[in-house]
Amino acid sequence: MDQAVDELHAHLALFGRRLRLRDGWLLAQGWLWVACLGAVLIQLAGRVWPVERLWLWTLVPPAAWPLIVIGISRLRSFPSMRVARRVDAELGLKERLATALALEGGEVGRLGAWMGQPSLLALQRQDALAVAQAVDPARAFGLHWLRRPLLLALALAAATASLALLPSPMDAVLAERAVVSQAAEEQAEQIEALREEIEKAQELTPEAREELLRQLAEAAQQLRANPGDREEALADLSKVEEALRRRLDPNAPARQAAMRALAAQLHALAKAEANEQGDASGTAEALGKLAQLLAEMSDAERAALARSLARMAAQAAQVGDGDLAQALASLAQAAQSGEGETMAQAAQAAAEAIRQVEGELADQVALGRAVSQLSAGRQAIARAGQGQVMAQVQGQGQSQNQGLPGGGGGTRADTLPPFAGTGKASRPQGEGQAGATGELDQRVYVPWDRQAGAGELLISGQDTGQGEIEAREREDLLPGAPSQALVPYHQVYYEYLGAANQTLERSYVPSGLKDYVRAYFSQLEP
Repeated sequence: MDQAVDELHAHLALFGRRLRLRDGWLLAQGWLWVACLGAVLIQLAGRVWPVERLWLWTLVPPAAWPLIVIGISRLRSFPSMRVARRVDAELGLKERLATALALEGGEVGRLGAWMGQPSLLALQRQDALAVAQAVDPARAFGLHWLRRPLLLALALAAATASLALLPSPMDAVLAERAVVSQAAEEQAEQIEALREEIEKAQELTPEAREELLRQLAEAAQQLRANPGDREEALADLSKVEEALRRRLDPNAPARQAAMRALAAQLHALAKAEANEQGDASGTAEALGKLAQLLAEMSDAERAALARSLARMAAQAAQVGDGDLAQALASLAQAAQSGEGETMAQAAQAAAEAIRQVEGELADQVALGRAVSQLSAGRQAIARAGQGQVMAQVQGQGQSQNQGLPGGGGGTRADTLPPFAGTGKASRPQGEGQAGATGELDQRVYVPWDRQAGAGELLISGQDTGQGEIEAREREDLLPGAPSQALVPYHQVYYEYLGAANQTLERSYVPSGLKDYVRAYFSQLEP
């Protein structure tokens, strides 16, 4: 009797596995259209919003649907009584299998045994077992196809394939994002390269170098984290660029030119050779040698030296280097007095002031290179992914340091015509009086009227009616004539440079034109 019960349970377990398989099969077919509908919706969403790897997201619902079906089928409970009732109902067995399970070990079975009728229960179990043995699970519970749900799923799958094959308006956006992301990565690498160069520069002040390295690292990190959003990349670069731009000194080109002229004059006075780069390095050594030569100078030579140093102090004051101007003025007084010890102390103070100015100018050069790099990177990202070069990037404007010596990269495109030539003056051609003009780098002809000692120039501009008109007579106005119109070139240069700087500060001039003017004067520096 126990063996019949065990065999009946084995058949019910087999029926249960078949019913689980058939239920999963029908569930997969009946609701497959839901997965296909999800794929269609993802494709439609990809035509409204840019979605990276849209085809991969489209395959997620169809690929996940079998896993969902298997999970549901495995989690459903199939006890023996439920299986028996389903088999009895579907095959019309009139509750034979369910009755056998109900009489197994229950109150009815103990009552039948007490009444002396165990044979009736045994016959019922044998009948249920015989019926179960006669059932073929594969034939009785076949796997049928559901036509209507499958047709609906097929139609949705065809729609998904059509949407995937047809061009999408977001394809251009995604392609542009890829190009922008690549451009941002390239600009981040260039910024990192600039950081390495600035980190190795020993002439910078430690505070300025650390702050500049921090801001450049922040810009590189933001570019690498950018997912291809052009506006976000431009905003990040513009923010860092503007922060660096606020630290730029607009008078730096004039100060740089003045320092080079000062170095050349000091080397000439000290009878020392200037370095090949022509910059202000080695000026401190020239000052020390000049202090040593003071004892060998005559009174006339010391007076001439004092006048030269006084002119240098005036030039330094004109470009805004007050400490250096004061140090040179003290040096001029010491040279006038002729005291060697006082001259040495004044020369040491002037050398320290020159080193301070050189450090500040080195900081400005590094800032200019960083601003130019960020500006060039901003323009490169703005042009990335476009068929034609943009006229001008909207935002924070063009770099204000393209004319700074050593300013690094950048571009003058879409702002002003490019420079032509080297910017160096050449000898005037034609007939003239030999030997009257000398070298052009030393003396030049000034056709404009200048007030002696005032340092003011007449520059054309708008007539506001608020100025004064002064008529003066002048002789020998023709170029090349031997007259007082021939003046030292460096003196004329700084007068013109100061007047140009005043005009740029007092009048509205576009930033691109300011860069052009500063670059022009930088290339004409004596």
